[in-house]
Amino acid sequence: MIKVGIIGCDNLAAGELLRVLINHPDVEVKWVQDVACTGERVDHVVPGIVGECDLTISGTAALVDVDLVFLTGSRDQVEASLSTLDWPDDLKVIDLSGCHNLDHGEGKPWTYGLSEMQRRILVHGSRLVTMPGIAAEAVLLALLPLARNLLLNSPLTLHLAIGTAAFSESDSTVAGLSMDDWIRDQRQELTMALGQCQSSFNQPVELTVAPLAERRTLTAAARLKCGLDGETIRQLYEQYYDDHNFVFMVDRPVVTADIENTNKCLIYLEKDDHSGLLTIHAVMDVLLKGCAGNAVHAMNLLFGLHERVGLALKGTGC
Repeated sequence: MIKVGIIGCDNLAAGELLRVLINHPDVEVKWVQDVACTGERVDHVVPGIVGECDLTISGTAALVDVDLVFLTGSRDQVEASLSTLDWPDDLKVIDLSGCHNLDHGEGKPWTYGLSEMQRRILVHGSRLVTMPGIAAEAVLLALLPLARNLLLNSPLTLHLAIGTAAFSESDSTVAGLSMDDWIRDQRQELTMALGQCQSSFNQPVELTVAPLAERRTLTAAARLKCGLDGETIRQLYEQYYDDHNFVFMVDRPVVTADIENTNKCLIYLEKDDHSGLLTIHAVMDVLLKGCAGNAVHAMNLLFGLHERVGLALKGTGC
């Protein structure tokens, strides 16, 4: 049984994470720590878990009592936890702040937690994991098969539509950042990650972001020129994701009901052979595949579990 602690409670990512973990067959949630909510019952702060969790929120983090700690909240909150707590050398940590940062600590190698890109590294010896930002994750899932085949050779136009669940309700920030700062952070992360996948990548990237009425949906549309025909491109995608458990190709536009409350990313391709333009649509649940579910996926890999354990999440068809 994996003993888990969660730092940060009063945010949507933490709530979604806790709902997944309390139903995970190989996890025991030992404590939830949040100074702002100390002494309150967790099920008073996190909706939907009455009768499922009787923990009381602690003001301290008992790091020696757990195998893994999830860090939730803004970048500032995560960095404060990392700098003030006495972290055991063998403790595994997964950072869900959504602002990719591999400089959390001098000499401590953090692994980029996109499982479809880093699965082998996560399985073999990773201890500290920083999860991708939601925009970068969606775009990377859309482009990884092309990058691995050295096919990112033209300017990229990226458009993201993001449901309101990704935004702070109080001030419309994302992960504690203003929208402009967040977009700049995501663009930097994306450029870094694409460079790791295709070292020759040096094309300009145009990124725009818009709000989406569907609260939990995140859609990414990536457009570029590609000389291959549509069927060949689809085969590249099918081959790349064939042994991955949460990314699937579809032959029609994706609707919210396809992905909401799941840990899936669905990809739909459009190729205009006349102009050579290829558009890749990647759609996922912003709180699950975009955040908490992806973190649990990484946890499963860290501890040698099957990727899908605890992540069969869809309960209804609407």
